[in-house]
Amino acid sequence: MKYWTFLVISLLFANFIPVYGDDYISPTKQELQLYEKLLAEFSRLDVEKKDVSELLETFEKPLIISFPCDSNDQNNQVVSVIKTKLTRFDETQTHDEGVITGGTYTWKCTVTTTDGKITMDCDNELKINSDYIMQNVQKDPRIKKIENQIMMYHEFLHGQLMLDAIKSSEKWRDDTCNKPSDGKIDYSYSDKTHKIINPLQQEFAAQLIERAGGKMVVTEILVEETNGGSFAKKVVSLNEFPQFIEDGISVSLRGTNIINTKFSSQDSDIVLYGNLINKTEPGMAWLYIFGMQAEKSVNKQLAETKIHIPDWIKKNAGWWVNGTISSTDFLNGIEFLIKQGIISIPHTEKQHNVDKIPNWVKQNAALWYEGKIDDKTFAAGIQYLISIGIISV
Repeated sequence: MKYWTFLVISLLFANFIPVYGDDYISPTKQELQLYEKLLAEFSRLDVEKKDVSELLETFEKPLIISFPCDSNDQNNQVVSVIKTKLTRFDETQTHDEGVITGGTYTWKCTVTTTDGKITMDCDNELKINSDYIMQNVQKDPRIKKIENQIMMYHEFLHGQLMLDAIKSSEKWRDDTCNKPSDGKIDYSYSDKTHKIINPLQQEFAAQLIERAGGKMVVTEILVEETNGGSFAKKVVSLNEFPQFIEDGISVSLRGTNIINTKFSSQDSDIVLYGNLINKTEPGMAWLYIFGMQAEKSVNKQLAETKIHIPDWIKKNAGWWVNGTISSTDFLNGIEFLIKQGIISIPHTEKQHNVDKIPNWVKQNAALWYEGKIDDKTFAAGIQYLISIGIISV
């Protein structure tokens, strides 16, 4: 085997949280354009999956679900009006133990009871963390695209499962028809614990990985296998994938209820180390196994291209980071230098436009100015700005 690469992707998505109040903030142009792009890709997928079309319709128009209660119930009718809007992501929003989220779906319902009629007026919100989704520009694009589709499916499932309960769960309807005026609506059908979503998501991901030429391995980390939440577990033997050995194997991770993850190789065995977030619940690790040939071809152009960036340009990057010059001034300077051939980077195909520079680009500029990353790494960020249309060349 030539080499192995172990890329840890820790994407944990927030659950439903029933909250109330009119605090809607419209999404940024970047978030809206990214959502439209991801939705278009998701809609074109020809794989078996749970139908979430009803949830998607709530983005376009309200879905009204009304049913009568039994004569001996405390209430006589339940009317649910469900709408969903894309909302600006809260950069301070995190998951358990501070893990950054890729997306959230939130039920925001105002519930009123008048003369035995319960009305649920729900202005639900989907948020996507565009900075987080678009970071790691050198990541294997097969994995990046699949992860984005999994994220969308995950959040849509949270919405669709709750809709299913409102439409057809006899228990939910019976509980709601007998809800006292000061009682709470049961949102547990949205599957906060992912007991329903995990297997659906797993099947969905496995199909996407297979179609992209890889393999998927699923490993559960049981509580009894840990020491106070810490674990070290063999997750795969690379000998099981001889088809990938010649060019090297890339192993990527996506997990739930696990944190501080890292890989270690012991002969041909791969051991996963980490901690359970909730030490009383098991964790789950999805491993994506790919050959390195396609990934190497993605980065080959950048690796083989001569990167020449004069030292004085670092001074401009430093000024941009500390606020001495604006983002516009910095980008105009980079644009000019590329057009004049002072900075040489690979050609890239423009993908879509955004209205701001992702935060990680400025972080890269700071690291480059401080000498903590090399010219090629900084150039990869510039190449990405070209690909999304922020820089025109």
